[in-house]
Amino acid sequence: MSRATEAAVALNEAFAKCIPANQKKRLSDAEWASSLQKFHRAASEIRTRLALGPLGRALATYHFQKLLLQAGFDAGIVRKVVFSLVLNAFTAKA
Repeated sequence: MSRATEAAVALNEAFAKCIPANQKKRLSDAEWASSLQKFHRAASEIRTRLALGPLGRALATYHFQKLLLQAGFDAGIVRKVVFSLVLNAFTAKA
């Protein structure tokens, strides 16, 4: 398994822990922001642990996006999550 694929799987697991897919109620804006912050911290740790370079981060993000769509998340939510991941965890200094 490549580091990018390993990172995508780890991101998917971290996302599932922070933001469960089977919520019975919609998350409030504050809950959503808090959950995303937890996810960004986990993603930063994954980036550092796996020593992902720019290409590895791009591949991991692409694979993670596909995993979220396969899990049944709405495309709009996936776009927002992936965009926030790139801005907050994958481009920021580790």
